[in-house]
Amino acid sequence: MNKIYISNRVFEVKNKNLDLEVAGKCKITIINNKINNLNILVKNASKLIIEDFRIIDKENTNIKISIEDNSYLNYIHSFINNQEYNLNIVTRFFGNNSKIIFDIQGINDNGKATITADGVLGSKIYNELHENIDIVNINGGSGVVNPNIFVDKMPVIAEHAVTVGKINDNEVKYLTSKGMSLVEAKKLILNGFLINKFKSEDLVVRIKELIKTEVKR
Repeated sequence: MNKIYISNRVFEVKNKNLDLEVAGKCKITIINNKINNLNILVKNASKLIIEDFRIIDKENTNIKISIEDNSYLNYIHSFINNQEYNLNIVTRFFGNNSKIIFDIQGINDNGKATITADGVLGSKIYNELHENIDIVNINGGSGVVNPNIFVDKMPVIAEHAVTVGKINDNEVKYLTSKGMSLVEAKKLILNGFLINKFKSEDLVVRIKELIKTEVKR
């Protein structure tokens, strides 16, 4: 597996298997690149934002994140799954006073996704782990989410919020009442759902183009 050290920079992942060590203030982007194994170590007093968008046919992804003292990580992942997606995330706190936030939004378009998120806070203190996972199933798609948090010692903050469901009927009715067709209304809602957490405007533009050219609903 390739090992790369990055410090105070933006880095785009183009490898299927990668070992990263991060220091300072960094951003990692993953744009429709198949990921098998991604291991990340966030060093002391560092800040990392990961923005990950993928259109998936069949993929098994394993992500391992370790974080040291006084650091911050926000992993933003959005996906469209057309067949089968197995996502396994393991986070470990090796220091104190650090914070990890997961924001995951996925659409299962006739596909099945299984997401397992294991957060290990162990005996470290004053750490925070927030797992926010939202899945929308369309065209016979389905999703299973398994969030697990392991805490040995307090004080820490550890929480997860998971929703698995369908398109909000009230939103569809509102848009169609304004003159949109049913298909247009659903596309608008799903596209907004996929991009609403991303912070980079140029990345949002690239995602919209990918959705337009590669996805037909």
